Amino acid sequence: MNEAVVVAVALVVAGGFYIRLRWSRSPQAYRAMVAIAAGYFAAGLFVGAWALHPAAPKHAEAVAQTASANAPARPAAEVGAAAGVALAGLSRFSAKIVSITDGDTVDVLSQGDLTYAVRLEGIDASEHDQPFGSQSTEHLTEILSGKNVTLECENERSYGRLICRILLPNREDACLDQVKAGMAWHYKQYEDEQSPDDRASYAAAECTAMKAKIGFWSEPNPEQRQDFRHGTRSPLLLDANGCRTSSEPVSGAVVGNARSHIFEWPACPYFSSISPDNRVPFSSPQAAEAAGYRPAHNCP
Repeated sequence: MNEAVVVAVALVVAGGFYIRLRWSRSPQAYRAMVAIAAGYFAAGLFVGAWALHPAAPKHAEAVAQTASANAPARPAAEVGAAAGVALAGLSRFSAKIVSITDGDTVDVLSQGDLTYAVRLEGIDASEHDQPFGSQSTEHLTEILSGKNVTLECENERSYGRLICRILLPNREDACLDQVKAGMAWHYKQYEDEQSPDDRASYAAAECTAMKAKIGFWSEPNPEQRQDFRHGTRSPLLLDANGCRTSSEPVSGAVVGNARSHIFEWPACPYFSSISPDNRVPFSSPQAAEAAGYRPAHNCP
């Protein structure tokens, strides 16, 4: 940049000196030359300013991103979900429930007037068009509407929503309440992401509701939520105590996807869509897990 300025100044001085020497021979011609040079100079200033103007915000944005990357993590309540910013590893903050979308999704307002869409952790509630869909939403509304709560969230997101356990001031678990009332299933496909205590308590609550025929368990054949979403039909698998178990297979051949490191079985909706180049056969789910693969979460 500095070198260009020096060259430009040198050219202007040299040109001016040359024009001064030749001025006496043809003053009109050199007046025209001076006018043209001035016009080009003004045009150059305009074009340069126009070219540099959009670069400044980009530079500022780059500086801001660098500063953000080097800055210490902020409290989750200061991080805006609307801006698409992750929780930076912080998983616990306070907020107020401002709306209930359905039986497992709410909107919360945190400090700083930041709004988050939250998917309740560990449960899968009835869809709007399923039996008990509206009852599930109403039940969650009774528990949470307008309440100040504590959210314990994962670092991952579900379709842009935070995945959180929602605790009332008395430490009551709203997610578990939905399961106890027969308004949500224990999300078996994601139970490995729960703590051992939560996994056990959610499973026990579901089993109690199922045996007591509470909520949607009062139906003769309640439809599993993943079946409704994917248009599939799958059996209700029970353990020796008559409690529902995960619908993931416990034996039989499975196929892994070398790109995603997820394995699927014939009941999965995308089982046949795995590219032949990425298909990795395994003799059992245990063999796939031992190789570093995890089961698909969208299978009946």
